[in-house]
Amino acid sequence: MNIVIVSGTNREGSMSLKMANKLVAQYEAEGASVQLIDLATLPQDIFVPSIYKEKPESFAPFHEPILNADGILFVVPEYNGSFPGILKYYIDLWQFPEAFEGRCVAYVGIAAGMWGSLRAVEHLQGVMGYRNAFQFPERIFVNNLYARWDFSSNTIQKLHDKEIDIEELLQKQTKHFLKFCADNR
Repeated sequence: MNIVIVSGTNREGSMSLKMANKLVAQYEAEGASVQLIDLATLPQDIFVPSIYKEKPESFAPFHEPILNADGILFVVPEYNGSFPGILKYYIDLWQFPEAFEGRCVAYVGIAAGMWGSLRAVEHLQGVMGYRNAFQFPERIFVNNLYARWDFSSNTIQKLHDKEIDIEELLQKQTKHFLKFCADNR
């Protein structure tokens, strides 16, 4: 299974990239071929008005994996109640309809606040739904990320004993999303 994981911001040293790297390891452990797209490494020559007519060769390593993916997992941080503008810009550069139609997509929302990027993921779901992607229904929202993240082990800790185990949810999502992608090839 060919999975692309998109770290949904270009912020240097982002928690999105930390979470995306964690998820790369999980998907690889399940036997998937995984490519990470780090928006912080987008080439500077794509930030020109002419980009919508003609894509430079430097964009190909960021676009071809999308076209070849069985599934795309978005790690979505919340910026001002939505997903980052750089993620929208990146998606706007995808080839239509080939990059969207019937593409399996899943979401992990992350936020420092209490809602875990719920709005951001819902906004991104609207974009993907508009373009006819197959949306995997098991979304994960990680709230209070800085309080939960164990930087020494790259794991997500419970804040309270009676809480749902997010690590367990991420493992289930990984397995279930791979099956969803296989079922919708």
